[in-house]
Amino acid sequence: MAIQNHPLNALRAFEASARRSSFVKAAAALHVTPAAVSHQVKNLEDYLGIQLFRRLPRGLVLTEAGQMLLPELTEGFARLDNAVERVLVRDAQGAIAISVAPMFTAKWLVPRLQQFAALHADIDLRVSTNLAVVDFQRDAFDAAIRLGRGRYPGLEAVKLFDETVTPMCSPRLLEGRLPPQAADDLRDFVLLHDDSMQFDSAAPGWRHWLEAAGARHDVSDRGPHLSQPDHVLQAAIDGAGVALGWRCLADDDIAAGRLVAPFSLQLPLGSAFYLVYPQAHTERRKITVLRRWLVEETERFRA
Repeated sequence: MAIQNHPLNALRAFEASARRSSFVKAAAALHVTPAAVSHQVKNLEDYLGIQLFRRLPRGLVLTEAGQMLLPELTEGFARLDNAVERVLVRDAQGAIAISVAPMFTAKWLVPRLQQFAALHADIDLRVSTNLAVVDFQRDAFDAAIRLGRGRYPGLEAVKLFDETVTPMCSPRLLEGRLPPQAADDLRDFVLLHDDSMQFDSAAPGWRHWLEAAGARHDVSDRGPHLSQPDHVLQAAIDGAGVALGWRCLADDDIAAGRLVAPFSLQLPLGSAFYLVYPQAHTERRKITVLRRWLVEETERFRA
C-alpha cells in the first residue's frame, strides 16, 4: 500500500478540536488562533469530501464520519508522540562523542572529567584526541574543541578562553641560584621551544617575548624544540629548562607548585579554544549540557 501524503497539520487540528468539542480550546492547546484551527479543519473536510463536524451554537458535534476518524487519529498521534519522545530521551542520555585538541585534553579536560561525571552521570563523554579537522557529516562526533580564531563556517562556535604565553619552569630549576628578574637573565638557562604554532606567523615565540621584555641579547635560537605545548610544559616540569609556556594550560601546574612563572609579561597567542558543533545540534540536550558545563568551568577558571 502506497503511503499517502495526508495533511498532518489539518488532521492534528481536527483531532484536538474533536476531543475538546471546541476550536477555541484546540487552538489554546496547539498554540495557534481559533481561526487557524477552523481553517485547517475546513481544509481537511474539503480534502476528504466529507463533513466531520456539525457546527452548533453550543459547540461542535462530530458527524458519523468524524466519530469514525477520531479514535484512530488519537491512537496514531499518541504513538507518534511516544516514538518522538523515546528518540529524544535516548538522545538526551548515553554517550556524547567529542574530538578534542591533544593539549586541551591533557592539561585542561582530563583533570576535570571527574567533575563532569559527578554532575551528569547519565552522559558518558567519549573523547577522541586528535588535530584533524572534524567533518560532522562524515565523522561520528557530536562536538569538537579546537584552537583557532573562531572562524568555523556552518558551525556554532562558543569561545572558552584565550591563551597567552610567558616563561615558566620547575621551581627545582631555581634551587641554589637567583631566579631570573630581567629578560637577559635567561641567558643562563636552557630555553625550551614550542613548535606547534609554526603555521601561524603571528604566534609569539621566544624571540618575540625577549624583544617585548627588553632583552639586549638574542638567545632565542638556543635550546631543544618540541612539537606540542603540553610536551613543552612537561619538559619544564621535569627541569629540562625554561619554557615559553601556554599560561592557561599551565594553570593547574602553577597552582600545584609544579611550575613557576617568574615574569609578569604575557603575550597573546592570537588563538583561543572554542567548542564547535553543527548549528542543527544547538538545542540537543547533550550539547546543551556540555556547553553549559564548559562555559561555567572556564568562567571559574578565568576568575
